Amino acid sequence: MFGWLSSFGVLSRARTTSTTRWLALAPRTLFEGLGQLGGVLYLAPPLSGCALSAPAADGCLVESADLAPLLVARYVGLTCAITAEGPREWIDGVSAEGDTVARIYLLPDTDYLAWDGLFADASPIAAPARRSPNREWLRASRARVLTFTRRRMSGFTVLGARDACISTLGHGVARDIAMSESVGIAG
Repeated sequence: MFGWLSSFGVLSRARTTSTTRWLALAPRTLFEGLGQLGGVLYLAPPLSGCALSAPAADGCLVESADLAPLLVARYVGLTCAITAEGPREWIDGVSAEGDTVARIYLLPDTDYLAWDGLFADASPIAAPARRSPNREWLRASRARVLTFTRRRMSGFTVLGARDACISTLGHGVARDIAMSESVGIAG
């Protein structure tokens, strides 16, 4: 009898207004920039055949397998969205084959100046042929609140990650994003 009441307002909450700007970004530039951001929410599915078969970035390494998808990212889509829960901003890493390989969300604890600086030298491009994350991609993904680290080692830029120490507000936003994406959050 009250079924209509339980769905009241669902459509208005689901509406979002978003814009995406596409950029070509060298992997080394991406790795350097990610290391300055502070706490972010990182989503990536387990390694797939596509990610393994693509040529990795020259002069770049990762410390753990969950960061390996970033090695094949050739384009980034910077998306800003206004949702019922508030503003959301994220980047999608896209491989040369058009596969979305990772998504990184800005959190209240992220360094906003470093976020903007990450894209300062990027070249704007037309939207590449790509496949957006679908339910299967998201279902296979695991969200993780982390801080990227980067260091130089024998001429390589090495990207690592550690658990981020973020505010209660940041944890709440990360939890809300993970729920809206229907993914589990680590930790």
